[in-house]
Amino acid sequence: MKNYTIAEQFAVIALNAQDSLHESVAKNVALVGIAAAKTVQTLLYEENRGAAVFELKLREQLDGIKKMKRKERNALEKEFTDILKAEGILREIPNLLGCDMNYYTANVTMREYKSDSALYQSIIKKIRTCALEQTELPEDIVILLWLFRESGCMHDIFSQEEQERVQIKLIQAAEEKSLYKAILEQEFHSAVWLLGLKFMNWKHKIFTNPYLEGVNLMFPFLDRRQAIFIDMVIMGTSVKDRRSAAIAFLEKNGHTCEEIKNGTETIVKVDNEYYRIFPSTRSFKIPIQGVELLPVYK
Repeated sequence: MKNYTIAEQFAVIALNAQDSLHESVAKNVALVGIAAAKTVQTLLYEENRGAAVFELKLREQLDGIKKMKRKERNALEKEFTDILKAEGILREIPNLLGCDMNYYTANVTMREYKSDSALYQSIIKKIRTCALEQTELPEDIVILLWLFRESGCMHDIFSQEEQERVQIKLIQAAEEKSLYKAILEQEFHSAVWLLGLKFMNWKHKIFTNPYLEGVNLMFPFLDRRQAIFIDMVIMGTSVKDRRSAAIAFLEKNGHTCEEIKNGTETIVKVDNEYYRIFPSTRSFKIPIQGVELLPVYK
C-alpha cells in the first residue's frame, strides 16, 4: 500500500461522508484541518526546525488559515479531492440524507464523498493501535491526533473512555518533546466553527446514552452522520426482514452496506459509518410506516 502524506490521511478520514456539492460547518472545519496539515508538513521538512522557531512559524500560519475565505477553501477542496480521486481512494456517491423519504420524494439531489473503505479502516486501525497500545507516539500519529482533536473527528475513532486515555498520552508526549508541545498547544478554528464543534461534541455525548438514541437529530448539517427515515410496510415483518429491505434500498441508491454483529444485536455499516435500524411511523395526513436509521456512537 502506498505511503500517504499526513494531509492525505487526514483528508481520507475528514472528508468521508461530507457534502460534496454544498458548504457545511463540518466540511469547512475539515478543509481548514487539511490546510493545517499541509502547513505542519511543510514546516517539518525545513532543515532548521527548532521547537521555538517551529512554534512561531506554525502560530503565524495558523492565524492565516483561520481567516481562509470561501474561494480558498473551495480551491483546497478541489486540489485534494482531485488528488484522492485520481488515486482511486475517494469518490462521490448519493448523500445518505438523500435516501430519507422527505428528500427522495421531493427529487432533491444530494451528493457526498466516500473514502475507500479498506484505506479508511487501515488508517483508523493504525491510529488506534499506536494511541492505545504503544508506549511512545510516533510523530505522524501525534499530528493526526491533533488534527482530529481540532476537527471534531475523535468520536469517529475512539470511545469516550478511550479519548480520555488518548488525552493522557498526548499530555505525556507534550511533556517529553518540545516539538509535540508546540503542535498540541495550537488551535486553528474560528469562534463560529468552534461553536459548531461544541454542539457536535455535545450531540455525540448525548447519543452515548442508549436511552436517548431515539431522539431525532435536528441539525444533520453539523454532522456527517444523519438519521433518516425509509418508508416501507412493517406490519407482519421481522427485524431481519426490515433490515434486509433497508439494505436493499440503500444499495440500490449507491451505498455499500454490511451487517455487523454487535453483541446480541446486529447493526449495519453504511459506507464507513454504523447505524441501528428501528421500526417507526411518521405522521403526515395519514401515518406512514417505515424504519429509522440512527447513528451508532461509541
